[in-house]
Amino acid sequence: MPERGSYDGRVRARLTLLAVVLAVTALLAAPGAGAHTEVQRATPGPAEALDGTVDSVVLDFLDPVQPTPELTVSGPDGRPVPGLGQPRLIADDVVEVSFDALTEAGDYQVDYTFTSLDGDRQSDAYRFSFEPDSGWALELRPTLAALVGVALVALAGWALLDRRRQTRLDAADHR
Repeated sequence: MPERGSYDGRVRARLTLLAVVLAVTALLAAPGAGAHTEVQRATPGPAEALDGTVDSVVLDFLDPVQPTPELTVSGPDGRPVPGLGQPRLIADDVVEVSFDALTEAGDYQVDYTFTSLDGDRQSDAYRFSFEPDSGWALELRPTLAALVGVALVALAGWALLDRRRQTRLDAADHR
């Protein structure tokens, strides 16, 4: 069981990260001036810390963009991530790019360039971080299950032996 202090620290860190993500999302969602558009939502989002499977980036713009925006994802080494495909519009205001599932821990950068309906070409970028699932947790599950199984068998054996001993003692008392 984790120590209470380390648990509280993780909760505090996650709440801080959530507050940062909400603040950035609020800034991205604020309406822009004129006919320009901007990203209102991104997955993964700016400053987001992820684990699990990450194999695409989706940008949701406030207004339609044409043609398909340019979108690249660079790894911690600064090079494009492996398997980076071509961006594709999945709606007139949503673009997605897929790539091989991330495996390397670190900070990733999303760079994008788009043209709003008024013809204004804009560029921007943001970063997110990735930490692969810890392999030890996956390896620990079978070990933990085996230990629980051994403990249950030992407990059942002890209970059976204790019951036999008690039966013998009761039988000796009745003689």
